[in-house]
Amino acid sequence: MGGVVLAVVLAVGSLAGGADADNGVTIPGYSLYPTTTIPAKRGTPAQCRAEAESFSRAAKGFLRPYPSDTDIYLVLARVQFTAFMAHRCDTAILRRAVSRRLTTRQLRNVLGFFGFMGEVGRKLAQAPPR
Repeated sequence: MGGVVLAVVLAVGSLAGGADADNGVTIPGYSLYPTTTIPAKRGTPAQCRAEAESFSRAAKGFLRPYPSDTDIYLVLARVQFTAFMAHRCDTAILRRAVSRRLTTRQLRNVLGFFGFMGEVGRKLAQAPPR
């Protein structure tokens, strides 16, 4: 699994560079891998929607019962979330994608395991503004 995380860091790092990059997105350390900051650059609306949809699919997959491999869905969700954040996408896009695929209860269940989402996860767990 550690090799997968390294591949994720490298892949997401390659998504973002360029002249429009800002201070980047910090990926917390994991196992033997140190904390890493990758460049960040605003993504297109299509990129943001695609990453939000991919994240919501992985989050739904995480809830599949045994013998599902939840670790794979966790890694996939983390990759998509990191890309979403590196592209500086609006959290409202993620909220819409997740709300189409998960119930409020399912979302709270997933967020209990997806600590990597930090403040964004806490915002998603709150009732949407009316």
